[in-house]
Amino acid sequence: MKRIILITVLSLMTTGTLLLAQTLRIGYIDTDRIMMESQDTREAQSIFMAERESWERELQRLEEEIQRLESEYDARRLTLTESGRAQAEERIQAKVRERRQYIESIFGENGLAMQRNAELLEPIMDKLRDSIEKVAIEENYSIIFDAIGGGILYAKPNLDITDLIIRDLNQATDTEE
Repeated sequence: MKRIILITVLSLMTTGTLLLAQTLRIGYIDTDRIMMESQDTREAQSIFMAERESWERELQRLEEEIQRLESEYDARRLTLTESGRAQAEERIQAKVRERRQYIESIFGENGLAMQRNAELLEPIMDKLRDSIEKVAIEENYSIIFDAIGGGILYAKPNLDITDLIIRDLNQATDTEE
C-alpha cells in the first residue's frame, strides 16, 4: 500500500514538474555583447571619446604650462630675490593645484567624465530594457537573466513573491512581540 502511494505521489510530482517546465520559459542575454555590437553604443562611445580628447588636451596644456613655469624659474632662480623666488614658486604651486582640481573635476569619482558617460548610456539602457521586455512578452518568456551580471532583467510579475516574504517576516515579528 505504501508503495502504491509513493509511486502515485512521485508520478504526480513528475507530471507537475513537466507541466511547470513547459509553461515556464527562461532565457538569458549577454549584455556585454549587446553593448559592443549596438550602433547606439558605438555612437555614444564616439561622442564620449571626442569629449575625452578635449579634456585631455586641456590637461596637456596645463602640464605644459607647469613645465614652462618650472623652466623659467630654474633659469632665473639665481637672479631672483627671495620674494621673487617665493612668487615664482607660488605660481607653480597654484598651477599644480589647478591641474589637480581639473583632474578631479573631470576624471574623479563624481567627475564630468563619469556623469557624461552615464548621460550618454542612459537612453541606451532604457532602450535595452524596453527591448528585453518587448521580446519577453512577445515570446512568452517568464524570466530573462543577464549572463554577465547574473541578475534578472525581466520577470513576469506573477513570479514575484516579495509580498509573501514581507508578510511572512511581518507575521514573524508580530508573533515575537
